[in-house]
Amino acid sequence: MKELELEDPAAFKNFMQMEPAMFQEILQRITPRIEKQDTFWRKALEPGVKLAITIRFLATGDSYKSLMYNVRVHASTICKFIQPVCEAIIAEYSGKLVSCPTTPEAWLQVAQGFESKWNLPHCIGAIDGKHIAMKCPKNGGSLFYNYKGFHSIVLMALVDADYKFLALDVGASGSGSDGGIIEGTDLKRCMEDGSIGLPPPSPLPGGDRPVGYYIVGDDAFQLKTWLMKPVPSRNLTIEDRIYNYRLSRARRVVENAFGLLSSR
Repeated sequence: MKELELEDPAAFKNFMQMEPAMFQEILQRITPRIEKQDTFWRKALEPGVKLAITIRFLATGDSYKSLMYNVRVHASTICKFIQPVCEAIIAEYSGKLVSCPTTPEAWLQVAQGFESKWNLPHCIGAIDGKHIAMKCPKNGGSLFYNYKGFHSIVLMALVDADYKFLALDVGASGSGSDGGIIEGTDLKRCMEDGSIGLPPPSPLPGGDRPVGYYIVGDDAFQLKTWLMKPVPSRNLTIEDRIYNYRLSRARRVVENAFGLLSSR
């Protein structure tokens, strides 16, 4: 790792899926959370080794045994620190990277992004579910078996116009539908009881009637006052086609965000 960082940064990025500077920043921030003391029996693993193995595991999905031969750390040791390192990264970065607005002013900025970039006023986010592949849990049966033909859990995410994640819900079984999963989320509860802090309804550009703010989703979701979905594609009027086109432009940001996440 040190040789790659000093002599071939491009190879380092290809191996770790991030620039050396980003790796060093993460390492510096999480070291106090994952560093262990040396003992009489053996020296503790360096935090950089733990972080490198964890990121390699997340980027490739390799088994612990496969990683063991690449990094010369036994699989029985790797399995003990993968989760603590992930938890340290979440504790250090979640507040900065996944921050849901709570004030009308902040939501207005999100809505302005969708209006200026995707031509859909009053939109405050695009929502969708992403299936994360997993091994079938013991005695899991078909609970986690999804319609795509593999076992998974679902990452439900709300994304703004700049591909930034605003809200996340992860862990629902893959056999559930997006429309059913959202019913049990904090996002749905906050949208319906008003505690999410949305601005009051206001007229759309060129209109005179107040319209509330909303998120957009695909056909899998149930239509609500705060969740818009496409008009069914039969006997569409010109207005319906324009609406579907604009909604599709705004909704694809969540698909793009998942694509960027998966590629890394």
